[in-house]
Amino acid sequence: MPGRFPYTILPKYSHLRPEDVMIWERFIIKYPKFYDSVDYDLKVGNPRDYPEVNEDQYKKDLEYLSRKRVDVVGYKGDEIHIIELKPRASFSAIGQVIGYTDLYRPFAPEKSLVSSVIITDEKIPDIKDLCFKRGILYFVV
Repeated sequence: MPGRFPYTILPKYSHLRPEDVMIWERFIIKYPKFYDSVDYDLKVGNPRDYPEVNEDQYKKDLEYLSRKRVDVVGYKGDEIHIIELKPRASFSAIGQVIGYTDLYRPFAPEKSLVSSVIITDEKIPDIKDLCFKRGILYFVV
């Protein structure tokens, strides 16, 4: 399954904060052949309901913005990686990437292997071990 974007440094990335971009670009430089292609800002899960909002377009905008957003989806052959970019990644990053991965799985092609990945800029005690125990790939760049 190909992504919409090449796996290379781009002038702009949808939804990524400047600190996430720094981490992502360091990863691309360090691992230039890691992915075939990628997607950014992939929305997963269900939107929140806003019953108190009456205006249709405003309500649709709120619902659209309330969906969960995967930072990066990496594609390599039949593998799909749900990637969380997080400065000083700790427990919350583990929960996010597990949740995003579970919400993505229904959309994955049948033969794909879907995995979770955390890419961070600083090694935090215990996080690498917790990721290993849960099958989450963990990179510090």
